[in-house]
Order: sequence, then structure tokens, then C-alpha cells
Amino acid sequence: MHMLSFTVPDICDTFDDLKIGDLFLNSYGGNEKFYGQIITAKCEHSNSVVKDIVKENGKGKVLLIEHTGSKLCSMVGDQIVNQAFDNKWNGIITNGHIRDIEIIKDIDIGVYAKNSFPLKTDKSRGVGIINVPVTFGSININPDDWIYVDANGWVVSSSELKF
Repeated sequence: MHMLSFTVPDICDTFDDLKIGDLFLNSYGGNEKFYGQIITAKCEHSNSVVKDIVKENGKGKVLLIEHTGSKLCSMVGDQIVNQAFDNKWNGIITNGHIRDIEIIKDIDIGVYAKNSFPLKTDKSRGVGIINVPVTFGSININPDDWIYVDANGWVVSSSELKF
């Protein structure tokens, strides 16, 4: 099976040692099926660290952003998604919100989020931390785990899956 011909249900049927995502997310990017090795970010009120991460080469990587703040704001917008696309990231997933969805839908990258919300983050309130464990729903995810995503849902594996 070619990697991009995978489906998350087929992965669930084939592999045992998986964490099956129980946080239901919506697809906003131009590519709803992707996979990669996970880079994590944990952000409370500011997405400054996210802007820095997507400036790096993201080939084969997926950025997972855990929004831990109580204030409703958008962790990802079109500028971050464009930068991630330019630097070859496979995708961005947040348990929080995004904005600029009318632009992001036309960028050929995977983007999943809880929902859209138009307010940007508060840059004066911390920058966030990277490469730490994050939690999406009841699933604990570590940096360097692998995630596989499509319209059916998402799964995490501690190592790259071999088809």
C-alpha cells in the first residue's frame, strides 16, 4: 500500500498498538489526508512559538499545537499556514481554533482544528513551549510520535507504520 493511499480505518484494522484520536476535528486545509512525525507545541495565550517553528524545514513533519489557554483565540491563521506550506510541512493540527479559513482551504497542506474563531492570540502573554508531551482529547502524544490523518479521524503510533 502506497503511504498516501492509506485510510485511517485500514490502519486501525491492520495495526494493534495505536492511540485512536477521540478529539473530533474539522479539516480546513487543501489536503485532508496526510501523515508525519510529530513536532509539538503547547501554547496558552500566544502562538509566537508556532510562528517560529513553521519557519523551519518541516519535510515529513506534522505540527501539533495544544491550546491550553482559557481565552478563546485562534492559534493558526493564513500566514502561519502559508509559511508551513513554503517550508514543506505535511500538516498542522490544533485542539484549538484557526482563522482565515477562506484562504487556508486553498493551500495544499493538511490543517485540522476544533473550529474557526476570528480573534488572534495575545502576543504579550508568553510564547509557548515546544517538544513537550501534549494531550488531544484523552490521548497523550509525545514529540517524535507519528500521526496519520484523513477524513475518518486520526491515529498516533510511537513509530512509523510500515505498510
